[in-house]
Amino acid sequence: MSWLEGQTLEQVLAASEMIGGILQHGHKVALTRLQPDQTEEATDIGFSIYSEGPEAVEEALDTIRQTSPTTAVQAGPLAIYGKLFDWLDRRCNAIDPGPIRDILRDHIVKHSAVEPGSKVLGVEITERQYHSLYSLSETVGIERKRLARLLKKLGKVPEHASEVDAGNMVFRAAATTELVEAFQTAIPMHDVPEYLGTTKHQFEALDREGIVRPLIPRTGRGSVRHVVFGRLHLDEILGTIARLPKLSAVDEGKLHPISYVAQRGAGRFEVLFAEILDGNISAFVHPEKSGIAAIYLDVGSAVTLNRSV
Repeated sequence: MSWLEGQTLEQVLAASEMIGGILQHGHKVALTRLQPDQTEEATDIGFSIYSEGPEAVEEALDTIRQTSPTTAVQAGPLAIYGKLFDWLDRRCNAIDPGPIRDILRDHIVKHSAVEPGSKVLGVEITERQYHSLYSLSETVGIERKRLARLLKKLGKVPEHASEVDAGNMVFRAAATTELVEAFQTAIPMHDVPEYLGTTKHQFEALDREGIVRPLIPRTGRGSVRHVVFGRLHLDEILGTIARLPKLSAVDEGKLHPISYVAQRGAGRFEVLFAEILDGNISAFVHPEKSGIAAIYLDVGSAVTLNRSV
């Protein structure tokens, strides 16, 4: 009974009465208007939960949240938790309600997209735990309907979720960090050739073959209009190129740029490039160039490999 021993009788009874009252009579219950037998029944129900400890209280809060009559996308804790939140937020400031206030605050932060800097039951929340579709839209700079379609493509939202369903979802902030960073650092398609050190025509071939991939797939309904590419994905490609052996002055006259080799019958540029990334063709990187333009290789070796495939 250590859970109850640290609380006053008034704290235990008040919390039990409020939890039981909402579970029995709904979010807008007016406890003072209940009949004595109804109040006693609600208190008994609430106490049977409250006496079991914090985990049991959290389960009751789960039920209260799930049975909330509100369907508004941006519903606040008052609408979701009803009189329980109202009581803890405004009506017991003069009297310490006990641990129920901390438990409800933690429950709100765990399940709602609380903005950093907001005060919840008297405490300022300094770190975001969840994003709503709205706050995620604001953060990544993508209109909500379009973002919902993109999240479906990424498997973050069920494929058949309605607009309202998607709007009511919350997304763990830690799990969306990569997504947020990817969008905020993404490179527009027209800038990718320069970023990779290649020509527009060569980039289009790499894009067509799926060797470079846009951040969001473009196929099917809701395809992305403004195509962007993840910087991390492009940097991985550039990193692979940078790790190739350095071209020596001795070999520079014997080896040629990848574009030249492709034009000499060694195979399509995009195929040669994929083979180099996979380590199937020996290639070197020119120390005074960068990106794909820095790749040099031997025409004869590339032609031989192309004919053997």
